[in-house]
Amino acid sequence: MAIRCNDTDMLMSFVQTKHPDAKISHPTGTQTKIDFPCGLVMNVYSTGNVNFQGNSYENHTASDIVNVIEAINR
Repeated sequence: MAIRCNDTDMLMSFVQTKHPDAKISHPTGTQTKIDFPCGLVMNVYSTGNVNFQGNSYENHTASDIVNVIEAINR
């Protein structure tokens, strides 16, 4: 599932603050990849699209992030 985020800078700030143990990398010029210790992988694209891989929908971390994205988009 892909979700759109209207302010990816705010999203990344939240992730870095709330999940300091997450590993952030930049596989391409348009993609930021965040690996969480729980097995969740989140990809944030320069277009604002965000998608989850791995343990996504059974994962409390993903639910929290989706809630943050929905709050940002309001």
